Amino acid sequence: MNPKVEEFLEASSCHFRSAPAEVDAAIERLGVTPPRPFIEFYRRYRGVFGSRHTAFELAEIVGHAEELTTVGRTVHHFPTSMIVLSEEVADAVLVYDTKKDAVYVVDFERSDQELKEGKLEPCWRSFEEFLAFYFIGVGVDEPILTVEQDIPGYLENPCEP
Repeated sequence: MNPKVEEFLEASSCHFRSAPAEVDAAIERLGVTPPRPFIEFYRRYRGVFGSRHTAFELAEIVGHAEELTTVGRTVHHFPTSMIVLSEEVADAVLVYDTKKDAVYVVDFERSDQELKEGKLEPCWRSFEEFLAFYFIGVGVDEPILTVEQDIPGYLENPCEP
């Protein structure tokens, strides 16, 4: 993991996972084999995460992301290598491709079809690149689907949206 992301999360008093085996079980239930950085992130941290750089909340992998992924697969027919990482915001979700180690912003007006056809370009070429954007803003030219930044206390703790 990017040392700056790790430093940010450590300083933010994020919720540390006490039972990493629950992540292994969730990944097994999802039927995927994600790359090591994805597994290490979720084995270390738990909870819903917020970001100053996007309105998407990063879902907890155990339970929540499993439910979101089940909906993505059954309702939207996303490939089985995909994990849905967020609730819908502005008719879009974050989707992680475990085979390509890429993260996409998928809307339900066109890019969902492009994702299923393998034609959608990722927003982040790796989960680590996504985490660097999400937590510390690396690569931010224009924030993606932001909310008002002038709300008092807005995301002072990225672990509690």
